Amino acid sequence: MDYMAGEPLETLAAPSVRQSTRDSIGALLERLAFRELFEFRTMQTDPNFANYLWQPDTGQVVLLDFGSTTDFDDDFVAAYARITRAAIAGDRARIASCAIDIGYLADDDPRERIEATVDVILLVCEPLRHRGRYDFAASDLPSRARALGFDIGIRQGLLRVPPARTMFLHRKLIGSFFLLAHIGARVDVRSLIEPLLRRA
Repeated sequence: MDYMAGEPLETLAAPSVRQSTRDSIGALLERLAFRELFEFRTMQTDPNFANYLWQPDTGQVVLLDFGSTTDFDDDFVAAYARITRAAIAGDRARIASCAIDIGYLADDDPRERIEATVDVILLVCEPLRHRGRYDFAASDLPSRARALGFDIGIRQGLLRVPPARTMFLHRKLIGSFFLLAHIGARVDVRSLIEPLLRRA
């Protein structure tokens, strides 16, 4: 084990911390998450505050505790790159096709299920689709996603259970959203992810 100097990530939420610092650290956290998926193909999937430090002197983020990691094979990463590109472009037909490849949909699913699944994907990809800095703290995306998921998933029964291999990835992405919301970061996620998608 190595000792790593740094401050707890939650100290970024203090009113005395400059917005530019919050934004910078938030951008590092988002870029790291997407590099883990599209570049490293290995992801630390437990994004809680205790697993990160930030270094005020260097402006860097320290990632701790690799006890919960998962590896992604090339096909899985390529499929996620395709559906992410389609979501950014707002291409509903392409999203649906990619959702079948990943296992969110089946070839013979009814049109209502396909449309509902595409609606959810477009909604949860809102930070990626947004042009400019996305204000995570001001966003009500979690409540909107929960309401939509309940409506079409529980009330209408239109959503499939996500494939098991996606669960840890979902945990990372959702947890990262809440990390950035808590520290009050505003991040241009789209500009961070597009270069990674070009290489994925």
